[in-house]
Amino acid sequence: MNPDTPGDDASILYYDADYPSLEIGPARGEDVAALARIGLLGDVAFYTEQAVASGGPVLEIGCGTGRLTIPLARAGVEVRAVDVSEAMLARLRDRLAREAPEVRARVHVVRQNASTLDLPGCAAKLAILPFNVLMLIPDAEETRHALRAAARHLAPGGLFALDVMNPATLPWQADPAPVPSRPRRNPLTGNPYVRHAQASAVDARGVQRIAGWYDELLPDGAIRSARFAFDWRMIDRAALAALLDGAGLAIERLAGDFDGAPWSEDSRRIVVTGRRKPDAPAAVPGDALQSGPDGLELGA
Repeated sequence: MNPDTPGDDASILYYDADYPSLEIGPARGEDVAALARIGLLGDVAFYTEQAVASGGPVLEIGCGTGRLTIPLARAGVEVRAVDVSEAMLARLRDRLAREAPEVRARVHVVRQNASTLDLPGCAAKLAILPFNVLMLIPDAEETRHALRAAARHLAPGGLFALDVMNPATLPWQADPAPVPSRPRRNPLTGNPYVRHAQASAVDARGVQRIAGWYDELLPDGAIRSARFAFDWRMIDRAALAALLDGAGLAIERLAGDFDGAPWSEDSRRIVVTGRRKPDAPAAVPGDALQSGPDGLELGA
């Protein structure tokens, strides 16, 4: 979400329904289809493989409600899970409360803004910025700060992985009217809902506003509506490469999906893995689990 998204925004309330987990709770066929439509099928397996190979600890920037955090912790990896939204982190804590004690102990929840991230003692082996985190920082300068912060919190030779949508496959013109989604089911209530979204034209900064509302059908036949709005910024392959280079992060592989398909202009996503450059700013020294005024929690 955008850094200033309020906790009662419908994009947060329906987040787990829009972007379902196949690893947390029952995996349904409709969830597989939903993830395939938005190009996210396979992202959890991809990031889990990266995390296990690194040995951890992992710095996850933009953890949301834990769709990725919990599978990483279940795989035996220590995770620093960072998000700016307290509402999203509250959902993550609720999910963690239902996990085994050893899984909970591997997750350290942090509420901070990615562009001002400051975790004394963090020297991660892998930093990840999954599922459009960079796109959801509308300000270009803050995007640069977020990537520099990620590099600063990596150990020497540390790895990074991220993904964003390929802007060449997205509409840049304004929608003439709100576009309804396919019907989905809210996992919290069991009720069906439809999302109505309308995109603005992409402006001179490369920013597009997506706004609309959700209609949920209640058991008594009434419709409950809730509004949402967010901005995202288009980041093409060349711009992403320049941002990473400027942050001290070297690309080692750039793919068009989470299975490693070669990237092309028609690829749905840009999936990047790489390594912190030797001349990047030094990682923060000290005990990686040291608590401090930065909001780091020892466990969740």
